[in-house]
Amino acid sequence: MKSTRIFLSVILAAVTCSSMAQGIIIYKSNGTTEKLPYVAVDSIVPYAGDKQPEALPDPKYVDLGLPSGTLWADRNVGASAPEATGGYYAWGETEEKTSYSWDSYMCTSRQCGTSSDPIRANYLIRSSYSLWEGSISKSEFDVATKQWGAAWAMPTKEQVQELWNNCTMQSVTINDVPCTEFTGPNGNTIIFSGDAEQGYKNNTSFEKTYSHYWTATIYILDDGKKAYYFTPTMTMAMSDYRNYGMQVRPICVDRNAVDSNEQ
Repeated sequence: MKSTRIFLSVILAAVTCSSMAQGIIIYKSNGTTEKLPYVAVDSIVPYAGDKQPEALPDPKYVDLGLPSGTLWADRNVGASAPEATGGYYAWGETEEKTSYSWDSYMCTSRQCGTSSDPIRANYLIRSSYSLWEGSISKSEFDVATKQWGAAWAMPTKEQVQELWNNCTMQSVTINDVPCTEFTGPNGNTIIFSGDAEQGYKNNTSFEKTYSHYWTATIYILDDGKKAYYFTPTMTMAMSDYRNYGMQVRPICVDRNAVDSNEQ
């Protein structure tokens, strides 16, 4: 930085003292030059590049002692802490956006998910709906896998039900955020944010209701227009339109990979 200041001082001195000169020449690191007249130069300031956003902490898995051995993440996709909201994602999409409408829904024009019968179409084309089967867990349409890597996946409806069936729940407040704490058979806990300010996104509006979390499971009884979601305070999964933006709480499907990354 000292050498940069000296170099810039020389340039400014030349600009100030050389009344006969018509401008300055900028020598770039790639070997090219650029000539600028004095009237185009207001000041010269060292530039260190755009500030990069701070990286989110790595997620951790929690073993609750569930019968299946399912390991739940300690936070939502895109969240900096267990009580934080994280991102909102349409079902089958892996990035946030400003509008959560059918028109902006990417899965209206391409296949998402899996089908047990390859003859049956399992995707939606604008206003024409066709039947779906299966889930998007661990696929290219799984936001947990896309954002966190192959060791993580969206939970299925059955895995969420197992969580309810085997854990005790209580309301807690973490850093002024209302949450629901799940305590597993082995005494370990995870929390889900349950603030009414964290509901879900519909089109360009925000619905202020309890936190909504997508599962990876499609709701096949409504021509595939919906998928299952859950709220931490209830004990049964429900269905809603796939274009809505909801939060996602992943499960860990490869604890060895996560453990090796932490070493």
